[in-house]
Amino acid sequence: MNGFREILLNSINHKQYEESNPVQISIYDDKIYVWNDGKFPEELASQNLFEKHYSKPYNPLIAQTFFKAGFIESWGRGFEKIKKECEQYNTPIPEIEIKQSGVMIKCNPSKTYMELLNKMKGKNVQINVHKNVQINDYEKLSKIEKLILEIILESPEITQVNIATKLDKAPKTIQRGIASLKEKEIIERIGSNKKGYWKVVN
Repeated sequence: MNGFREILLNSINHKQYEESNPVQISIYDDKIYVWNDGKFPEELASQNLFEKHYSKPYNPLIAQTFFKAGFIESWGRGFEKIKKECEQYNTPIPEIEIKQSGVMIKCNPSKTYMELLNKMKGKNVQINVHKNVQINDYEKLSKIEKLILEIILESPEITQVNIATKLDKAPKTIQRGIASLKEKEIIERIGSNKKGYWKVVN
């Protein structure tokens, strides 16, 4: 939990608040995604963030507040602490994907957790793969609507064209699915088609 707290603290300190896009967290049975519309320092993008490096928070005043409150012990050690936490619990180090639209962090489960999860599924224990989204009548959604929703949760900035490519479906099929999800007030598009993102509103 301390490692995941460090990920959230980094998201808050480096978020671009002028864009008004929220930090988005998608929780599944076998992974957790944290997407932040943050501007990543170019000089750090090619470095190993899980080793010692200097800190350059996008929001220094917020970072100073966290530091004085005791949430941050020292600058530039957040990812190093995440690595040690993962090693302690034998969990894979999170995957970091830096994009122009923001930073996506994928947290993968430990082998022990997956073995337990598979045992639970073997006993027909129902597990909800969308714990982070409270959607009315989720089970009533069509198969294509569920697939589209899952991709949007993983990649909020994805376009309809890319969704069609990823699912190997006709663009019109995706358009109808998107339109249906919008009509049901489950998703909405924030910003333009190219530079905007999807928001799950229900």
